[in-house]
Amino acid sequence: MAKLINQNLQAYRAQVDEIIKDLHELTIRIGNEELAQTVSDLRNRIHEPFMFVIVGEVKAGKSSFINALLDTGKEVARVAPQPMTDTIQQILYGEKEEHITINPFLKKILLPVEILKEIAIVDTPGTNTIVENHQQITESFIPASDLIVFVFEAKNPYRQSAWQFFDFIHADWRKKVIFVLQQKDLMPAEDLEVNMQGVREYADKKGIPQPKVFAVSAKQE
Repeated sequence: MAKLINQNLQAYRAQVDEIIKDLHELTIRIGNEELAQTVSDLRNRIHEPFMFVIVGEVKAGKSSFINALLDTGKEVARVAPQPMTDTIQQILYGEKEEHITINPFLKKILLPVEILKEIAIVDTPGTNTIVENHQQITESFIPASDLIVFVFEAKNPYRQSAWQFFDFIHADWRKKVIFVLQQKDLMPAEDLEVNMQGVREYADKKGIPQPKVFAVSAKQE
């Protein structure tokens, strides 16, 4: 999973970088120094890690999804019978593993994992447990994010709090969103397809044309 994302992001970056390079050369030729600086700053941003914000209800499988994405062979995001993520965790690349507490609601985890050179992951508390401070901090990450990953339990992707949070993100920030149905191995294939189609239709009604919906099992990926 991590290798595929890495390859796709590198190809996307190369295409966008070439376009912005041509635009930068154009701004120089027409002598617009202010615009040239703006385009130069934009080109530099392309090489920063893409920020993925992972959201979903408690026990939807967010932690398992993140661990599978990182593919380190150990639990970066803890998986347990009871809710574990009561802080926002920002997972970034670092030369050595470090856990840094910023405040009671925010923690940074630095890991020497190759995929984190391309992406940064923000793991949020469950949408059905977000308290006021959590929501304020979560909202501070949303505007800077490149992709919002909504993780649902495959057996029931219609829980109210996650879709309410989706409404907030889509209405106020218009961010790119994908939907992941986690724990697909716990239900029959035909029932899974019904729920995937249900999410597509539900998202389409909420203003996401041709929504991207994926079904995964972190234990199998």
